[in-house]
Amino acid sequence: MDLHKLLQRQINKNVPAELQDNPSFQSFIKTVNDSYLSFERDKDLMDHSFKESEKEYNDVHENLKKEYELKQHSILNLYESLTQLDQGYGSINEEEKNDLLFISKYISEQITKRKQIEKKLFETVQFLKTLLGNLQSGILVVDNNDSILFVNQHLCDMRNISASPDEMIGKKANEYISDTQVLFKDSKVYRKRIEEILIGKEIITGEILETIDNRFFERDYIPIFIEKECIGHLWKSTDVTQRIKSKNLLKQSEERNRIIMNSSLNAIVTIDNTGKITFWNNQAQTIFGWRKEEVLGKTLNETIIPKRHKKGHQDGLKYYSKTGKGPVLNKQIELPAVNNIGHEFPIEISIIPLEQNGEVFFCSFIQDISERKKTETKLKFQEEKYRNIIANMNLGLIEVDNNEIIQFANQSFADISGFEIEELIGLNPSKTFVFGENIEKLKSKNKLRKKGVSDVYQIPVKNKTGELRWWAIGGAPNYDDKGKLVGSIGIHLDITEQKQMEIELENEKLKAEQASRAKEAFLANMSHEIRTPLNGIIGFLRELERQNLTELQKKYVENSSLASRHLLSIINNILDISKIEAGEMSLEVEDFVFDNVIGNVINVLEPLAKKKGLKLIKQISTDVHDVLKGDILRLEQILFNLVGNSLKFTHKGKIFLKCEVLKDTKASQRLQISVVDTGIGMQQSYAENIFNKFSQEDKEITRKFGGTGLGMTITKELIQLMNGKIKVQSEKGIGTTISFIIDLQKGNIHNIKKVQEEINVDISGINVLLVEDSSINRMVAINSLHYFNCVVTEAVNGIQAIEILKLKSFDIILMDVQMPEMDGIEATIKIREELKLQTPIIALTASAFKSEFDKCKNAGMDDYITKPFEEFDLIETISRYTIKRN
Repeated sequence: MDLHKLLQRQINKNVPAELQDNPSFQSFIKTVNDSYLSFERDKDLMDHSFKESEKEYNDVHENLKKEYELKQHSILNLYESLTQLDQGYGSINEEEKNDLLFISKYISEQITKRKQIEKKLFETVQFLKTLLGNLQSGILVVDNNDSILFVNQHLCDMRNISASPDEMIGKKANEYISDTQVLFKDSKVYRKRIEEILIGKEIITGEILETIDNRFFERDYIPIFIEKECIGHLWKSTDVTQRIKSKNLLKQSEERNRIIMNSSLNAIVTIDNTGKITFWNNQAQTIFGWRKEEVLGKTLNETIIPKRHKKGHQDGLKYYSKTGKGPVLNKQIELPAVNNIGHEFPIEISIIPLEQNGEVFFCSFIQDISERKKTETKLKFQEEKYRNIIANMNLGLIEVDNNEIIQFANQSFADISGFEIEELIGLNPSKTFVFGENIEKLKSKNKLRKKGVSDVYQIPVKNKTGELRWWAIGGAPNYDDKGKLVGSIGIHLDITEQKQMEIELENEKLKAEQASRAKEAFLANMSHEIRTPLNGIIGFLRELERQNLTELQKKYVENSSLASRHLLSIINNILDISKIEAGEMSLEVEDFVFDNVIGNVINVLEPLAKKKGLKLIKQISTDVHDVLKGDILRLEQILFNLVGNSLKFTHKGKIFLKCEVLKDTKASQRLQISVVDTGIGMQQSYAENIFNKFSQEDKEITRKFGGTGLGMTITKELIQLMNGKIKVQSEKGIGTTISFIIDLQKGNIHNIKKVQEEINVDISGINVLLVEDSSINRMVAINSLHYFNCVVTEAVNGIQAIEILKLKSFDIILMDVQMPEMDGIEATIKIREELKLQTPIIALTASAFKSEFDKCKNAGMDDYITKPFEEFDLIETISRYTIKRN
């Protein structure tokens, strides 16, 4: 297509090559080009023709007025005009040049031609106006003075301009367009861009403008040049809102699909009908190791298909192209694949053929099932292993359905039941093996299975031969793969022999408990029988000490007191062992000065050491905390036993009582207390046996040194109650070291209880009812009570005490526990429940067992005093409940 030279240069300069080939653009340019040529030609002709015609007519008019003489001059002028108007006029011969009629005719022809050109030009302009007016884009054409040459209605509608296109022709564009700047989101940028375009005068296409109401306009700009001079501007605006939104939605959809496919746990690979890879998601990269850039455009045979399967893959593509079918399509199959390093592994793949725009492609969904295969292999191995275990284990296993019919039994169950496996299938275990009241028990167990409850129980059964056996059964509900209860599973163990042993052990246990109770009753009775006369002996000796005695009498009384207290110590040792065995021994925790405890032991035993010519030396580390917490009496008892033992078996030398700190914390100390002597010693092999009851190395020592053989046993038990440890190191003829380790809490000096060494209470005038069947014990108690000016009334048993209480009231009641006719427990209950008296009742008991004390408390007694009692304990207890002190 031949274009106007100026227009051609503008297109070459400003229009991209791809746009030049666009048919719509070419059509538009052709129209503009025609307008260029026609407008230029016609305008020149018309302007020149009008000017020359006007001059010609004027000349003619003047020539006619000047008549003929001016003819030649007029013709000459006309010729010159025609020469300018039409270059072809120069070929006219001289004769025709002077022929006025010829010239007139020639001019008339030229005017006709000019009208035809004007008509054609008008039609062209109208065509262009119609074309531009009907375009689905807003068109605005202005000249260099910004005067509107053309505008279509579509632009008015787009820009919300109320004026019609005809009204706008000849007006300044700013009168209408400047107000529409507010349509766009950034009006300043909009105005600035207009100025940049007008200055540049270059073709601009495809600029997108966004309005405040979320519409999008595509703007094109074409400067209009004629002979390298810009004579105007054409603006084209197209509403592309729907296209932009569709494009954005499409872009979002594509992005969403891309994210979904890349986020898939399956590798997704697509190939075209030639086998080339067109899509490769992230999971494919993870499974096979190749990046997307490395595989796109390659075939599966070049990447993931093992060598032995490449031909089959190629043949499959060819077969599908011919038949549209494939044996592996639309199925989930397992195949081998290779990764980027050539490692082969199993995959699960589904290949789906799809069609888009008339072209077929294949989409593959792939999973690496290496781990699953390993798990399946392992599971298969485990199943075989457990199948063998179930078949060969010593536990009998059966499965029953919801109707309690056996569905499976292993060989072990067949062995313990006496049946063959084939005989067991179809039997009901409840009816086959269980008898009597146990049938109901088994039914209750089956109900638990239906509730999903498992448990273990024992039950007697009869086997196939009718022999009575005991089975331990572990039952559990059985569910299928969908979680539906299909029955239960039972594991059975024949415990007949164990059950017999259990019954025998239970019988032995009952015998042992009976023996223990008999022993406790015996010890309680013996304690009462021994302590009762011993209470009298100690009491009378105490009274004798108050008398004016000769030195010999004092010595006899002193020796008698020592003997009685030694006897009491022996009884206490026996009772302590019994308490420990019965679990009745408890420890008190109170603050005490550690050095005082050691001092008490030294002070008591030092005279005995001096008497034997021994030195008793204490060595206490200065790191030992001054005040500690623990059971003072039991700690002293341990030390008395250990030091006393050393004194007994040491004839010469020294005995050391040592204490050192092994561990010191903010709250406690770990102490090691040792007794080291230079006594007769013992074989180290025997050293551990000294803690056994009634144990000494040989009988000769027992006869020579005496003792019960319980002291070391009690010592070890007390240390263990304190969570401590004791050890012995000894060498025959050299000496013995016994040490123990205990942890004691640190105490506070302000929490130490003050010990009363003398009785400083006043109980004179207290009215006491003494209920005691032993005349000796009554006499001992009365002597002490009279010594402290108490008023005493006697009763020999509970019946007599109740009769007295019906007639008289007392400040306190001293009640013996064991009495004939009515004992102290029964009497106390009647006093509390029948007589409704709240008088304090103090038990006088020769039993030192906790169970005895509990009986007293439960009956309603307020406190107790053990026989033989210390006078201080008796008087202090009475004063505490009668509340009368100095």
